[in-house]
Parts: sequence; C-alpha cells; structure tokens
Amino acid sequence: MNKTILEMKGICKSFSGIRVLHEVDFTLLKGEVHAIVGQNGAGKSTLMKILNGVFTKDSGVIWIDGREVSYDTPIGARRNGINMIFQEFSLVPTLTVYQNVFLTKEPRMGKMLLKDSYCEKKTAEILSEIGIDVEINPKSLVGELSVGSQQLVEIAKALSSESKILIMDEPTASLTHTEIDSLFDVIKRLKQKGISIIYISHYLRDIFEICDRITVLRDGRRIFTKKLEDTNLEEVISAMVGKPVTQQSHVGKGVINREATPILEVDNLKVGNLIEGISFKLWPGEILGIAGLLGSGRSEIVNAIFGTIKREKGELKVKGERINIRSSRDSIRAGINIVPEDRRKQGLILDFSVKENLILPIVNRLAKLLLVDDKKAEKLVSYYMDKLKIKAEGVWQVVRFLSGGNQQKVVVAKSMASESKILLMDDPTFGIDVQSKQEIMSIVAEFARSGGGVIFISSELDELAKYCHRILVLKRGVITEVVDCEGGRAISEEALLKMIQ
Repeated sequence: MNKTILEMKGICKSFSGIRVLHEVDFTLLKGEVHAIVGQNGAGKSTLMKILNGVFTKDSGVIWIDGREVSYDTPIGARRNGINMIFQEFSLVPTLTVYQNVFLTKEPRMGKMLLKDSYCEKKTAEILSEIGIDVEINPKSLVGELSVGSQQLVEIAKALSSESKILIMDEPTASLTHTEIDSLFDVIKRLKQKGISIIYISHYLRDIFEICDRITVLRDGRRIFTKKLEDTNLEEVISAMVGKPVTQQSHVGKGVINREATPILEVDNLKVGNLIEGISFKLWPGEILGIAGLLGSGRSEIVNAIFGTIKREKGELKVKGERINIRSSRDSIRAGINIVPEDRRKQGLILDFSVKENLILPIVNRLAKLLLVDDKKAEKLVSYYMDKLKIKAEGVWQVVRFLSGGNQQKVVVAKSMASESKILLMDDPTFGIDVQSKQEIMSIVAEFARSGGGVIFISSELDELAKYCHRILVLKRGVITEVVDCEGGRAISEEALLKMIQ
C-alpha cells in the first residue's frame, strides 16, 4: 500500500455567508492518480484552490507527508511541492519553451542568474525524464506549439519546481485523441516516479482509463471515495446528480413539422482540427440542443455558423437558400444572431447603456437622416425591457452595474431586437439566478413557438432535456447520437450525462 502524501481533513469554506464546502475530507497516496468529479458548483475548484493557496480555508487541516502545513498563496503551495496545471495555460506565447519553464524562478548561483544555456539544457532533461514522445525543442516559441505540446510544457514547468503533487484541471478538454494518448503516457511515467496527481475532469470515461481512485463531490460535500475497480460509470453519475440513472424525467415537447423547409441547414461543416463533417437541420419552431463536454466542439459549431471563427469547409442554407457567411454582419443580415458564451466580453459593451447595447446591431434601421430616431429607439428598448423583465433604473442605465441575470437579458433582447429568425445560444443561463433562467427560457420557448429556430447549448443537461425538441450528442467534434424529445418522449439528465462520456 502506498503511503499517504496528502490529507485534507474537515475542510470548510464560505463566500458571503454561503457555505460551499462542508467538512470535506480528501486523501492522496504517493504515486497515485486520484480523480475528483462533480457537477458544476459541486466544490471541486474551491477545494483545489484551497490546496493551491488561491483561497484560504475557513476551517480544517492539511497534512503533507504527515506534517501539518499552512499557507495562503500559490507560492506557499509550491514550496510544499504542490503545483496546479490550469485549463487555461499560464504560458507566455512569445517566450521560448525553456524561458517559460523557468519563468519567475530562474536558477541562480549566488547573486548571479545562470545562463540561458543552463536553463535550455535543464529543460531538455526534464522533458526527457518524463518521457515525452513528441519533439519539443526548448528553443521553440511556445506560441508555435500545438495545444498538446503546450500542455506538456506546462507539466515540465511544474516539475521544474520539484513538485510532489500535480493538480490537473480538465487536462484533455482541448486535446486531440493522439495528444490525449501522449498525455496519458506521460501521466503513467510520472506515477512510476512517485509523483501524485489530482485529476479533475468531466470526461468520466477518461477517468476510468487513467485514474486509480475517485472522489465524488456534490453540493460541497464528499459523497464517496472508491477505487475505480470497485465502482462503475452508473454509480458515479448517480452520486454526482443525487439520484439513480433513469431514462426519463421530463415531459416531452410539441411535435415539429419536418415536412416544412428547414430554417437552417448545416452541411459538412469543418472547423480547425476539431470539427470535421458535421451536418444537421433546424426546423421552424424547433429548439435544437447540443450536449457535449467542455472541448467537445459545441461552441465552435455556433461560432462558425455565426462567422466569428473561420469555417474551413461546409455549406449553410437559410430557408432553403445558400448563404455565404464571412462575418457576424453577414449572419445578422441573414436573420441569424448569437447569445455568446461570455456575455461580458463578447455580448456587451459594459460601459454603454442598456439602450446603446440593445440598438447597436440595428442602428441603421433606426436612423433618420443619418441620426438615430431616439423616440423610436427608446420605445423599442422599453418594449424589450418589459418583455424580458430587465430590472434597471431606465434605458440609460450603464450595463456594467446590472446583475448578471439582467446583463444576460440585455444580450438576449439585443438578439431578438434585430428581428432574428435563428438564435444561436451558447450556455445562455450559465452563472445567473434561477428566476432569470426561467424568464430567459420562457422567452426562448415563445420565440420558437412563433416560428423561429433555436440552437441551444447548455452546461446544465437538465435544461437541454426540459426545453429541447431534439438533442445532438457531441463527442470531440463528432455527433454520436441524436435524441428525439418531441411529443411525449423524454430524456433524463442522468441518461444524457452517460451519453456524452
């Protein structure tokens, strides 16, 4: 039996008086790969940020190698042999591999920095020691490497600090199948060297392939810790969602007339190395869901349709007529609009008012002798504020100071005000309050009933099951199943979670 290298006992954490971790226990053995899984909001990230020194625990104890430790910064964690490899890499693309590996911790001899040649040689040794089987030149610029190679550089960077414990956050989300195989080979070699790995992922099937034990968190509590050989996918999913895996749990929707001309046709779509040969149709009145894990390509599909990322291949038709989308402006002209994944960066100009944000895509339509007709504009904005129950001091309220839910309602209103016939919605209810979610989805359902078409992505699988007529199951750029939820048919959150693994 391997010895315990890390023990977290009775960890509690609250934010603004709300408890998010309830006396969580976690142990990690030397040379083990230990998975932590749970739904969004289960407490995984909070627990790991406490371990990595980003957050300070409210109570509880942490032991490393049998010694109680206390620190409140990532530097403190690093001094105790802990490094975290985040999903968003901490690499500088304009620096070389070896410069990134030793960034902020350049080796010294006395008061003198050691030469670049030493760092270059040491980087090559680290890459060789962990058995990386792809060619990574220490002198190469990181920005010129593939995502998979950048992931391996992150690991080398962590190991340059003599890490005993590596925390990997969604390490395969952006990798190809070949890159995943390379990463798993590296993880196996790290295990052999006695390095312990905490592995956070929504890809449960990957966990069963590479991990030794699994801890399930739900609502800030530890549900169980088991060896992977002593559990199965169904038990893990049931523990994550809090109920047994069933096939049905929601009432079905109305039936769509599929004899009509599709409102949108996507044929043989190709985007980068991830999306290859995706085809589907969207009918008037339909809410078409896309279910997939992070990195499955779901956002790439809607952004390629809208023209915000390059579509390398594929044909689009709106109401049977072929269209050529080169930019978001072309999409809006064709009656397609998007509610983007990041409302604050992509959907809004935060220091503009509700009115200015809402009329931005249709300013030409509201112009009168080159000037915006303010009376007409304010009437339109007031209509949508009332329709979506946007709580603001008035049309001139600056968007930055609205709640997250009301900001998202402004994004939805902006899309609808442009008289769109097709709405692309990329996780529109993520991070907003329950009431705002219900109000937004009520408007979306009404939009569909009036003859519009909706492509709906959501991290909340129960939302897909509840609102969608069909659901495309997407795995690493490939549609593997189409779930029919029309009429009396239904699908449960648990069944969907199993499908996307």
